[in-house]
Amino acid sequence: MERFQLTQHVLYTPCDSSRDRPVLGYILGDDRSVMVDAGNSEAHAGAFLEAMAGLPRPCRAYLTHWHWDHTFGIHALPWETVASVHGREEYRRMAGWAWSDAAMRQRLAAGEEIPFADEHIRAEYPDLTKIRVTEPSRYLAGDETLDCGGATCRAILAPSAHSEDSLLVLVPEDGVLFIGDCYNDDFYRDRYRDLEKTRELYRLLESLPFRLALPGHSGPMEKEKLLAFLGQFL
Repeated sequence: MERFQLTQHVLYTPCDSSRDRPVLGYILGDDRSVMVDAGNSEAHAGAFLEAMAGLPRPCRAYLTHWHWDHTFGIHALPWETVASVHGREEYRRMAGWAWSDAAMRQRLAAGEEIPFADEHIRAEYPDLTKIRVTEPSRYLAGDETLDCGGATCRAILAPSAHSEDSLLVLVPEDGVLFIGDCYNDDFYRDRYRDLEKTRELYRLLESLPFRLALPGHSGPMEKEKLLAFLGQFL
């Protein structure tokens, strides 16, 4: 897996749509470093660690939201994982799931899972028994700031049509904002878009000091383009 250096303090590994592997971020400070998202499997998390070889290990990982592709690598990370408290019930629900062909088919039939996720989970996991779902180490009820030394990491809870527990990670010194999938609609509600949440997200993004956004499933985009995308719904 290749790594890209976006700015002085921000690096990332790219997404892989064939297995729905999202972008994974790395924030490099003089004193400590931070990972953004946990990957969709132990293999994905391991590939990220290999790509970041030679750099300090992160002290924690912030999770942009609960969806499987951003979180099924949690158990493979030897450091703290932190998520929004608004996703706690979803993490606990998934942690109780059985992983077999029959169980996955049953969840599809019941509407607990969507075909897109089912297809890509199977692509990432030829052996479904390898799936391990664990909760984050800690849940955030509000924003928090971590001084990494030369770089600040701000974890910001955000309104989003995509997921109730969306969390942004801002590096103000570099003008970079990790946004996960917060700008998308809700795949689990037949791609419904809550316009009030979209409006609230627009206002929040407009107020934040960044010039580049790093989404979960594409390359970096300018702040103006992100706001223009959201603005078309408003």
